[in-house]
Amino acid sequence: MRQIELIFLLIILFITKISAQELSLKEQALNEFKNEHYDEAIDLLENALKISTEDAEIYYYLGFFNHYRLYDSRPLNGYDFSYSENIFEYLDKAIELNPNYGDAKYFYGAECSGNAFLSIQNYDLEKLKYFYNRAFEKGAYPDWLIEFGKNLLNSCDTNAILFTAGNADFDICSYLQLHQNYRTDITIIPIGYIDRPWYVKFLKQGLEGGVKKITLNLSDNQIYDIHPFKWKKTDIQIPITSKIREKYKLDENYQMIWTMEPDLFSNRIHSKLESEVGNERTYLSPQKAILLQIVEDNYQYRPIYFSNSSNKSFLGGLDKFFRNCGIISELTPLKTEQTKYEYDYKKIRELVQNKSFIDYNTIKTKDIPRISRSISFDYYSSFYNLSEYYYKLGKKEKYNELIEIFRNSMMVDYNSDYEKLFLSELEKSYQQLL
Repeated sequence: MRQIELIFLLIILFITKISAQELSLKEQALNEFKNEHYDEAIDLLENALKISTEDAEIYYYLGFFNHYRLYDSRPLNGYDFSYSENIFEYLDKAIELNPNYGDAKYFYGAECSGNAFLSIQNYDLEKLKYFYNRAFEKGAYPDWLIEFGKNLLNSCDTNAILFTAGNADFDICSYLQLHQNYRTDITIIPIGYIDRPWYVKFLKQGLEGGVKKITLNLSDNQIYDIHPFKWKKTDIQIPITSKIREKYKLDENYQMIWTMEPDLFSNRIHSKLESEVGNERTYLSPQKAILLQIVEDNYQYRPIYFSNSSNKSFLGGLDKFFRNCGIISELTPLKTEQTKYEYDYKKIRELVQNKSFIDYNTIKTKDIPRISRSISFDYYSSFYNLSEYYYKLGKKEKYNELIEIFRNSMMVDYNSDYEKLFLSELEKSYQQLL
């Protein structure tokens, strides 16, 4: 009897040791990845996979880390688009083992997006459409995200340029344009990509049936020679038309002045003239230089918008000219803070209505954690800004309608604690109006 108990105990200890080893390997892999030791992280995950071949999380991290090594690290030998199918295989397996693995679907969509950009580089419309459809079929674009993309595009005026923040907003808008022929009058530009010369040239040329071109008054040689430019804080006059001046009730002599600060720095001390005291050399990054060029060449002809998810570090101070429209902001010719142009409440009202959130209730069952919460907060901020507007004007009926829309549309038990807290704050403010 004791012998049987001893054997049983040894088996338990052996299994426990294996489980602990597996967990330890994953933890080690995560730490190595945080330290940007990508090869080491992936080796650890592959060893963990030998112990547990049915662990969806291991396959997910292998897809995630290899995707990062392919696109987001420095160029590495052997890691180009020929490796992409390996990444798809890892993520496919993660989703097969866990069909509701939202983040695995996110990276599957991101991998499709990387291939889509290769298709753009080759001006291959067929492959461009193929990869966005592949992401859709894998579940990377659930109903609530498609609805969000439509809300983004519908917030833009006709013939607009929309700068997006990243994969979440750019990819869904691209899918809608390419596969649902939705708002193809808009040129969508991922703001983080405009430091790449080939992509800048692509925007200048466009792709018939796929991407509407923009105006760029640069030669091809200038585009391919994009580099950090010597720069000091400089005021740039952005051309505006009489129509823009009339819209914002500006004097005919008004000028739009964008102060562009340098955003790259070195320890090099330099003086342009012999009589000048040497200063630390500063530069304008390629990304800021092209953003400046796009705004300078297009603003007088086309409305320009930015996703409200955009990181301010990409904007070069241009956000001082933004008019908040809900989940996007419109570029205006004047600094808007504490002016009547700071918010476009008409557009926010158009967004904050029941028909804008018909599919939002699917966010819980089709959650993509890497992006779901930030998109929810984009919606919440629209409700908040509109509630502040109604409160200041004492519009009790409108405020009450807003509460009902939030209750019916946003209370979907996705982030239940926050939903209840937000609703409670709305109700408290409403009571103060009574």
